[in-house]
Amino acid sequence: MDHKNVTLNEIVRLFYSVIVFLVFASAGVALDLLSQQVSSLGVSEFTIHLVSFSAHFMLVLDVLLFSISLLFSAWEFLRGLAK
Repeated sequence: MDHKNVTLNEIVRLFYSVIVFLVFASAGVALDLLSQQVSSLGVSEFTIHLVSFSAHFMLVLDVLLFSISLLFSAWEFLRGLAK
């Protein structure tokens, strides 16, 4: 496989992974905004903290998975260039 084709494949792959992880991150942000709105409804503090913790957990997990995805993508790119 030539270098131009490898580079193009990795750019397309990176674009799709960024889109997927942006969707996951937006779900985490929406959940965090929901936790702020739930507090005005008069629910218990435990529920507010649980929803807020879930949002933060989703965002941290999203960043970790995106980092792993970038590492694998970089590894595949370097392997493709070595061929």
